[in-house]
Amino acid sequence: MDRRSGSRPGGEVSWLTDRGRRRETNEDAAGGDPAREVYVVADGLGGLPGGEVASRLAVDSLLASLADLSRDGDAGSGLREAFRRADAAIRRAAASSPGLAGMGSTVVLAVAARGDWVVAHAGDSRAYLLRDGRLRPLTTDHNLAAELVAAGRITPDRGRDHPGQQIVTRMLGSATRCEPGIVRVHRRPGDRLLLCTDGLTGVVADGEIERVLATLGTPGACCRELVALANDAGGPDNVTVLVVDA
Repeated sequence: MDRRSGSRPGGEVSWLTDRGRRRETNEDAAGGDPAREVYVVADGLGGLPGGEVASRLAVDSLLASLADLSRDGDAGSGLREAFRRADAAIRRAAASSPGLAGMGSTVVLAVAARGDWVVAHAGDSRAYLLRDGRLRPLTTDHNLAAELVAAGRITPDRGRDHPGQQIVTRMLGSATRCEPGIVRVHRRPGDRLLLCTDGLTGVVADGEIERVLATLGTPGACCRELVALANDAGGPDNVTVLVVDA
């Protein structure tokens, strides 16, 4: 279990990653730069070689690229370039070793920019915003089930249990260029931001996540409780959570 906590100009931040109850290794990774208010969570693709390597490369590459990100304008071009570099870094590493061939990683990140949070993601790692005690998803999963729902081919209820939940359609290190989804949301005092892997959301309902974020006093306490809930639900996957107070 890897745990980090700290403070930043606007408040506290904490992240926690755990391999869960059933996995032998942890293919998740997380990191942050509180001084620059940049935070990243990644999930190496299970079943592919080198998932642990891919997620760590994703986090390290994105943090390095975003250290000098211009906070003026919409920040979108800088984020897309950072994703391009991380994608290339994973591909280079995969090409350098047969044991790493085919590795990839989902990712979700948040960066502060001119009074806003700018969130970028690829895959099924998610971002949520807690505001006035209510939980709001900021990202839409990049997987086959979500695409079928968006196309009207299956209902949202069917999508929640569809096998396509396990088929990620965007990731760093894939054979095609990874285009991140980007959303911008204004920051308000009292807001709480959550970045997480599907090891949390696959077994813990949004209502429970909302309860934890709304009632516990610190990001660190939230992280510990969310990981405990995932493991109490069987811990079928690695789980990583990062919580930031505005």
